[in-house]
Amino acid sequence: MKNWKSPTDVHQLRSFLGLCTYYRTFVKDFSTIARPLHKLTEAKQKFIWTNECNNAFNKLKDALTSAPILAYPEAGKQFILDTDASHESIRTVLSQEIDGQERVIAYFSKCQSRPERNYCVTRKELLAIVKAVEHFHPYLYGSRFLLRTDHASLTWLLNLKNPECQVARLYKCYRNMT
Repeated sequence: MKNWKSPTDVHQLRSFLGLCTYYRTFVKDFSTIARPLHKLTEAKQKFIWTNECNNAFNKLKDALTSAPILAYPEAGKQFILDTDASHESIRTVLSQEIDGQERVIAYFSKCQSRPERNYCVTRKELLAIVKAVEHFHPYLYGSRFLLRTDHASLTWLLNLKNPECQVARLYKCYRNMT
């Protein structure tokens, strides 16, 4: 991996991204780092290898060949789910307290679609929670877990009487989690 040469065409780039994507749960903020490379693979996009692409390429290689080492999940211990949404992506960390120290079990990140990028901040943060719980469903199903988000206004969902439209769908997923 460390000796992988910079791609010179879309085919080589897709090959590299395919390998990296397979291991994406081990790379913090994978979608944000890989975004410039994914843009090069879009239809009708001219292949121009920029400094931004080269930096993303090298960051991914480093992330896949160096620490931090992830911990194995321990049955019976509470999971901690941290979520965050930015303008372009969703980032999540699943962790547990092991031997008195919080240890990362896995990462999840996802670039938002164009319609999702138009959401208000509250909906983006709620979408991050819903997508994270769906992704980590095998770990979280049937057990209580601590959910941490930096968006305090989501607490209004706990008291929502008659949700409508998209908020109702997201609300249903959120209520099923609590």
